[in-house]
This record gives sequence, structure tokens and C-alpha cells, in this order.
Amino acid sequence: MAQRKAAREDQLLQIATRLFKEKGYRNTSMQDLADALGMQKASLYYYIESKEELLRRLLEHAFALVGAQIDEIYAADLTPTEKLCLALKNHAVIVMDNLNLVSIYLHEYRNLPPRRLKQVLQVRQHYEQVLIQIMQAGIASGEFRAVNVKMTVFGLLGMLNWTHQWFSPTGELASQEIADDLVDLALHGLAARPAAPRR
Repeated sequence: MAQRKAAREDQLLQIATRLFKEKGYRNTSMQDLADALGMQKASLYYYIESKEELLRRLLEHAFALVGAQIDEIYAADLTPTEKLCLALKNHAVIVMDNLNLVSIYLHEYRNLPPRRLKQVLQVRQHYEQVLIQIMQAGIASGEFRAVNVKMTVFGLLGMLNWTHQWFSPTGELASQEIADDLVDLALHGLAARPAAPRR
């Protein structure tokens, strides 16, 4: 019985992810969710307390995906450049491999009530702060030039997050290939590099 309930809850989360992405959180009703699941509206409350609770669970899942490895990357025995590359590539791949969920993560979090919103934002702020610390370490070591660190982190994340608007899983390049190219662009820009000297 518990296993069946868990499977139904997982199905509800998947359907909510699709409908919130297609229609928006505010324009999706509990009746829409019930219809998509093929059940009575009243039966939904056996699996979820409210639409708000559903959004909270989706956002928590999204934040957990995005931030899952950031502390491990920060603690790893790597240079700041290696840490930043790994963190940004991980971020980009997660965005592109979870398009609907990430779209909700980026656009619908403001629909949470203040207390829930504060909890969600604390997780995001921790993630951003770790990236800031990696960049500060890179500047201190001379690996990165001196920049406005906070602005740079937000700019990098903005570039990677925007892939959810144009990436196609059936496109020419896989998410990992695009992540590699975008991170290389972020770290090295468009300037042509000197050719390696011939031996």
C-alpha cells in the first residue's frame, strides 16, 4: 500500500512539473492535476496537502539537484579553476537534463509564501556563496583576474540558466558538449589564443 502511494505521489510530481511548466503555477488548478491523473479532485488530498505544498516539494527537489555536489566540489583537492569548471559544467548539465523542473525553479519560486520562500532562498544563496568563494580564491591565487565577483557569478549562472530556453534534447549537441563549450567560453572568452609553437 505504501509503495503504491509513493508511486502515485511520484506520478503527481511529474504531472505537476509538466503542467506548471506549460500553464504556469497560478494557472494550474487542482482540478487540472486531478484530470491529468484521471482521479477525482478530492482524492488528490490523500497525496498532497495543497498546490502550494506541491510547488514547495518541486522546488526543494530542483534545489537539491542543482546544489547536490557544490560542497563536495568546494572541498575537493583541486585548483580554483578546476573547481569552477566542474561546478559550472555540473550546473549546466543539470539545467539541460531537467528542463521542466528547472523552468519551475527559475520562474515559480516567488509564488511561495514568505516563510517557505525564505527557506528556499537560503539554499540558493549558499550555492551562490560557494561559487563566490571559489572565485575569490582564484583571484587571490592569481588564476583569475580581479573582477566584481558577485556580478561575475550572477552573470555566469544567468548564461547557463538561459539554456533552458533554447536547449533541445534532440538537438545536434548533447548537454555535456554544450556545457563544455559554454564553460570554455566563460573562462576564456572569444579572443583567439596563440597557436602552440611547433617543435
